[in-house]
Amino acid sequence: MTKSGDMANSGLFKDMRSLIVTVVLPATVFLLFMQIIFKLNGIPFYTLVADPNEIGKLPPYAGMISMLGILFWCASAAISIFTASLLSKNKLVRSKKWSDFLLFSGFLTLFILLDDLFQIHEYYFHPFIDLQAWENPRRVQNFFETVFFIIYMIFIGMYLYRFKSIFKITNYYILLLALSFFAISTIVDIATPESMFLHYTIEEGLKFLGIVTWFSYFMDCCYQQLRSLIWIEQQRMHIGDTQEITSLIKDDV
Repeated sequence: MTKSGDMANSGLFKDMRSLIVTVVLPATVFLLFMQIIFKLNGIPFYTLVADPNEIGKLPPYAGMISMLGILFWCASAAISIFTASLLSKNKLVRSKKWSDFLLFSGFLTLFILLDDLFQIHEYYFHPFIDLQAWENPRRVQNFFETVFFIIYMIFIGMYLYRFKSIFKITNYYILLLALSFFAISTIVDIATPESMFLHYTIEEGLKFLGIVTWFSYFMDCCYQQLRSLIWIEQQRMHIGDTQEITSLIKDDV
């Protein structure tokens, strides 16, 4: 019988010291570093740690749909990277391919999350362009957003091509639906005036549907792979030979 102490030591953190060294200490250094940077720039640290609604004196429901979208982005990235980590420990070629796919997908989602959270696509050009100097600043902003989204499209196109063999054996229509939602939302954002009837409802509503559908696709992929991994481990316990287990698995990719 496995002792409780052995079970505890089989976790990610062996003891309190390892937790402090790998988690608490880096987090503390990060907080101190950010406080120094903000202090040097004359910005109160309060603006970094306080809730945005509190700073802006807004009601607690302000930005609710946007924040829910961030949570779904985060969940998509977390489950993909976590599943990729588990699959990477398996020596089968099939698991290696799926691990690469989910790891790349997780970091791609993480980048999109950071862009959405910090509005990078809307503000990356501000240090170089003074919008107040332009007669129609909205058009200038739309131009730079278009450039940013074109770069997005190129990277996603490369991503789809790189893992096309994986996509073929997944419920890829879910991902295509998510990308369709994002595409229409982006077109509405760039090509239509903000005064258009239901502009924000259509733009932000479709974006939220795209995020939820994106999450559903990767949850579906991870669920399938985790079930497969559990089955492989069960077979390994009974058979005990990796070569025989491999022969039981059809390499679809």
